[in-house]
Amino acid sequence: MPTAYLGPSGSFTESALASLQVGSGEAVPYPSVRQALDAVRRGAADAAVVPWENSVEGAVTDSVDALAHGGGLRITGETQLYVQFALAVSPGGSLASVRQVLTHPHAHAQCRAWTDTHLPGADLVATSSTAQAAREVGESRTPGTAAIASPKTLTAYGLHVVAQGIGARPDAVTRFVKAAPRDTKSLPTGADRSTLLVPLVGKVIDLHDVLHEFVRTSVPLTSVLSRPSGAGFGDYSYILEFEGHIDEPPVKSVVAALRRRNGRIVFLGSYPRATPNSSPTRGESL
Repeated sequence: MPTAYLGPSGSFTESALASLQVGSGEAVPYPSVRQALDAVRRGAADAAVVPWENSVEGAVTDSVDALAHGGGLRITGETQLYVQFALAVSPGGSLASVRQVLTHPHAHAQCRAWTDTHLPGADLVATSSTAQAAREVGESRTPGTAAIASPKTLTAYGLHVVAQGIGARPDAVTRFVKAAPRDTKSLPTGADRSTLLVPLVGKVIDLHDVLHEFVRTSVPLTSVLSRPSGAGFGDYSYILEFEGHIDEPPVKSVVAALRRRNGRIVFLGSYPRATPNSSPTRGESL
């Protein structure tokens, strides 16, 4: 079966496929993160690759919520890519003519300083990915409309690049994860990361108890992300990320201890940690 990914063709997520051992002929683009993940849940794909976190803007909450709360999936791998952004218009257009900019919200956040300076009056239109922005502008050829994406993706959709290097950080990195059915397992490598969903009911003491388990076991906790559970105001879930593999005794101990405290905890996977696999000058296109 194919691997689903956040498309369309030319997305940053597509660029991440190769380092997750997914061939271009084995992948199928989906218009949203949730649809890509749901393809795995219903058996139409054997895995899905989605953006998870950016070094500038933080967690990609659409992905976090859809994977953590949708059930049935486990993270089996990750990769990181340096990302760059450019702005392009339809052939014949110019920077001075831009009145509307299409892009993904995370991309806009990284380019906001530039757009505020050079396009202060332009309206922002959010799209599901930067590649989708490029495709929409390329297909519509609407005067005064521009897209923010990678230079390669913009030119692939027939657009004219009028500004390059518009991101606030040339060393910006986006992390992508590969999710597969829950019974899929990654073997320990000695350099792994684990992810856990801990539902809490807004009690600070509960979070203290959770953090204490990591101190007790000396398992390095690397990230704590709070997300509304949707059950009511003050009801949160925490996404915890930490070093180690579930098959290693310290990690197994901390997960078991947390499950004794909270039976609703969901283990979201152990998988090899990744580092950026391109240079800041070569990153392509969320």
